[in-house]
Order: sequence, then structure tokens, then C-alpha cells
Amino acid sequence: MSKIYSLATLNKAKVAIGLDLNLPSYESIINSAIYAKKEGYANPILVCNKRIDVDLPIMISENMEEKLVSLLINGEVEAIVRGNLSAYKTIKIIKSKFNCNNLYRITIMEIMGKNLMLAPVGIDEGDTIEDLLEFVKKGKNLADKIGIDYKIGIISGGRLEDKGRSKKVDDLLSKAELLVEKIREMKFDVEHFGIEIERAIRYSTMILFPDGIIGNLVFRALVLVANMESFGAYASALPKVYIDTSRARTGYVLPIILASALVK
Repeated sequence: MSKIYSLATLNKAKVAIGLDLNLPSYESIINSAIYAKKEGYANPILVCNKRIDVDLPIMISENMEEKLVSLLINGEVEAIVRGNLSAYKTIKIIKSKFNCNNLYRITIMEIMGKNLMLAPVGIDEGDTIEDLLEFVKKGKNLADKIGIDYKIGIISGGRLEDKGRSKKVDDLLSKAELLVEKIREMKFDVEHFGIEIERAIRYSTMILFPDGIIGNLVFRALVLVANMESFGAYASALPKVYIDTSRARTGYVLPIILASALVK
């Protein structure tokens, strides 16, 4: 069992979870919150749009996204998990309240018996070399928090020997080679795996994609199609703990655990 679980058990943080009772995924959120409470990982609070009969603290609001974020900002909870609330509304409010343009979301998964970080995974993140290098810095901070070694695997658009097959492939390979050079200057362990994510997963603890669209597609393929375990996406740019989640998830226990684990 990874350090994330032990940190969550130690912290037992007060974690608010968004719960839209009009969506079909609401039962899994309730069950996940009850389980996290029962196992001693967190003290969950549900932020929902109407009253329900459940043995957990509940806060009711017509504007759930606004309420969820305000609980975090006002210090009424130690961390928040988006649950099944609107990504667009929640992230827009968070960016406004925290005055930031980029959340630098990093997903943590359990693959091959180890924790693996993936970034960028937000479709509007990681468009520039500077952004990707910022992910590298924030990834190291996150790796230190959850107690894993930091090895970066760079993914690009083809095998290394595919240079010359197309301009798009060449551009992605060149971008990856520049990233490797700059990351090595930062004194981090890094290797370029081209398009071979299967090799990168075995070697790395942090996989860096060319941009957030590619990262989001890979995340969805692994988690929502192949049913691999994900702790959700940690917004590493914020001074407080926000875990982003997909409404297509079938369970929310791991994001609640991660939220509790990352509370200082």
C-alpha cells in the first residue's frame, strides 16, 4: 500500500465533495464518502443541491460549485473534490478566486503496483515548453509529498527513429528532445521514450505528454476505458488542495483519500 493511504489515515482531513443529485453518478459519490469515513481516511462533507438521508454532514446550495470553492477558501474544509459537478463552472470559479490561469493538474494512478503521475491532463494545459517545465517542478514537489522516486518519461509523436516521416512527427520529436535537454539542466532524471508509453510506464514515475489534449486522451483510455485506478487530478498550482475528477468515474474513494493525504 502506498504512502498516500497512510498519509490520509494520519490526516483524516475534512474534505468536501461536490454531489449533483440530478446525475446518475450520485450514488457512487455517497458510497465512496461513507467508505472513506468508515475506514478513517477522511471526514467527508457532501455539497449537494437538495437534502438526502445519509449519515454524513451535508451542505445544500443552488450554486454547488461556488459553495464548494468557498468552503476551501474560507478554511471551513481542508480540501475539496469536484465529484460530479461541472468541470467548466468549478474550474472557472477556482481560477477566479485564486487568481491563476493554469491549475497544473497532475493525475496520480496505480499501475503495475506503483504510483504513476501523468501530466498535463487538462485540455487547456501544457501548450508551451515553459508550461511543461513548470509541470516538472510541480511534479517533483508532489512526488516528495507522496514519497516516491522522481523519474520523468517524455512522450512524443513517434519512435525516435521515425524522424523524417512527417513534419508533425518531427516537430513533436524535436520538442521532446529540447525538453529533455532543459530538464537535465534542472538535474532531474529524465528519458525520452517517443510514442512508446508502454516503456515509459515501466521506467517512470512521472509521464509528461506533449500537451493536455494528448494527456487527457491517454487518461481517459486508461481510466474510463481500461478501468485502471486513478486518484484524480491534483491542482498543483494552488496553495490549497483541490482534486479534479471526471463525472464518468464509477468510484470516488481514491480522490477523497488523495485529498486527505495532501493536506499539510
